[in-house]
Amino acid sequence: MEKLSKMPVTRFHRYHGQNIDLSHDSMVASRETSFAHALTFSEHPLTPGEIFLVEIEKNERGWSGHLRVGLTQLNPGNRFELPQFALPDLANLGKSWIFAVTKTHNRVVPENQEPYKSVIRNSEVIHTPRGSFSRNMLLPISRNGEPCSNSDNKSTILPTDLGSRIGIMYKVEGNVAEMHFIINGEDQGPSSNTIPLQGGPLYAVVDVYGTTKQVRIVQLYGVTSLQNACRDLLLQLVKKTDIERLPLPKKIIQFLRYEL
Repeated sequence: MEKLSKMPVTRFHRYHGQNIDLSHDSMVASRETSFAHALTFSEHPLTPGEIFLVEIEKNERGWSGHLRVGLTQLNPGNRFELPQFALPDLANLGKSWIFAVTKTHNRVVPENQEPYKSVIRNSEVIHTPRGSFSRNMLLPISRNGEPCSNSDNKSTILPTDLGSRIGIMYKVEGNVAEMHFIINGEDQGPSSNTIPLQGGPLYAVVDVYGTTKQVRIVQLYGVTSLQNACRDLLLQLVKKTDIERLPLPKKIIQFLRYEL
């Protein structure tokens, strides 16, 4: 247990938009009202090659637009005045590189340009400077509650659907950073390749905007507790739709459904 407690855990920063509610040890961000003032940040700056990954857990009809994700050198620890939106407001403050997640087309670099080298290797285990994890962790959860495979995730789930997993990372190229989106296990290519490293550390930005109602951080590197580790393993083996059928007490069922 002592070893588990020392493993790094990824959380949202406690400074966030006024309509955001953080729960589950700051690993779940919900927009409580409206469609604005829902900016969130990673608790700590990202290291080169580290993937910050969230899963869409709830959507809400009646709004337009979807999740916005990116990087910023604006330190949330300085508690600067937060604008309503990541786009265009936060981006207009400078030192921020943010893009909207769309239903189908998320490649920022035109496909007719030279092929890029994916930052996600085609292997069962993904190795990054912060740690290694199973490639399946990047894949979305389908509508029936099962993890999608590499071959079927495009046909079963859209980037804006429930269960979709959106990642952000950067790699260093000389004296600049190159930002990449990892959407449902697929590298979308460099979305920006001129981020000046001298501008400061890079934090992940997630704007829980529009139809996106709630997102959860997918722990790729750390374990918060033995309970959470067991839940993550069980959810990889059991469909979300079958959780209610398990012969378990009501409180444990609620825990598995992230309701406690």
